[in-house]
Amino acid sequence: MTPAKHGELPGESRDQTAVQLSIIAALLFLPLGLHLPYFPVWLSARGLSDAEIAAALATPMVLRVIATPLIAAFADRRGIGVALAACAVSLFAGYCGLRFATGFGPIFIGALIVAVAMGSLPALADALTLTEIRRAEVSARAPIAYGHIRVWTSIGVLAMMLSSGRIVEAFPGDRIIVALAGLSLFSVGVAVFAALRMNPTHVYAPGEGGRLTADGARLRLAIVGIAAAALIQSSHAEVYSFATIHWRESGLSPDLISAAWAMGVASESILFVIAARYFKSDRSAITFLLIGAGGAVLRWTAMSFDPGPGLVIALQAMHGLSFGATTCGSVLLLGSLASSSHRARMQGWLAAASSLSLAAATFVCGRLTGLFGERAYLAMAALAGAGAAAALLAGWLKQRLPE
Repeated sequence: MTPAKHGELPGESRDQTAVQLSIIAALLFLPLGLHLPYFPVWLSARGLSDAEIAAALATPMVLRVIATPLIAAFADRRGIGVALAACAVSLFAGYCGLRFATGFGPIFIGALIVAVAMGSLPALADALTLTEIRRAEVSARAPIAYGHIRVWTSIGVLAMMLSSGRIVEAFPGDRIIVALAGLSLFSVGVAVFAALRMNPTHVYAPGEGGRLTADGARLRLAIVGIAAAALIQSSHAEVYSFATIHWRESGLSPDLISAAWAMGVASESILFVIAARYFKSDRSAITFLLIGAGGAVLRWTAMSFDPGPGLVIALQAMHGLSFGATTCGSVLLLGSLASSSHRARMQGWLAAASSLSLAAATFVCGRLTGLFGERAYLAMAALAGAGAAAALLAGWLKQRLPE
């Protein structure tokens, strides 16, 4: 009888592993669906000024540039599941601390803990999924498609966004944090399960040693791939920061604005399903990056002309292209390049680069929007165009990789 592999129980099938990964993806990020639209509302309810709210939201984006790679390095050494559990518990503790925090200082510290913990979860979840995908490949089991797992993250976040109005009615004002703490218990539960049952640590392949990639050519490709993804993702800064404000000023109803954001998450879910069905390997990674860049250029160019409600919904439906395709392409590419000892770290570097570029773009958007209004989206289109150029370079480097 063939012995069970580390992290896999005797008789456990590939389908069970895929189901477990899907459940983890769906429940781990439930707090995000409420946190994104309503954490600023909670900060305001606690009496913070606009400047203090901006500081509490923007500072963690920079801090994550340092924290995420360190957490990812810990995951590679001690196990991805252990790191997931540590971050989930920190998220719960941060929300609990915020429930009793008063004054800007304590609230700011609590917000940093929450943001760093939550910001580290996507890279760790992707590293966990990629490790199980690679295990299925090397053990000749039926493949696990990344898109089939990742789509459940979008479904969980979308369901929570659609439920957020009812939740806030039940937990109004500064009680929103109680709901967030409760939702984070789901994150703790699945993360602890991952630590106990699915806690892969690295296994060195022959000749890998402790390097990020197997050779210098793959390292150069990884760097260019990270740059391409970071540029494309940072082009979302304008829509993330100022879209809702502008839509409200333009007279869009709250229900229509909610529908616009929900359409974005729904479209990325569809993209992940299609990717899992037709594009399962890293051979499609560069194509996805180029689709993401092209979709972003078209989306932001159209947004710069201040479209009406109907076109806003249609452009939000392109989120699956600009964000979803970029995510698929970058994760698949870097997952294929990282050595088995550095899978979490590779995703950590991607997350850090994306956080830094998004923070910089957000700062610039504040200035550009004040000067040019909706025309600031043209600068976002230029960022996406630069990402397309980097993706083309990555494609050229990929073709020249040694066997």
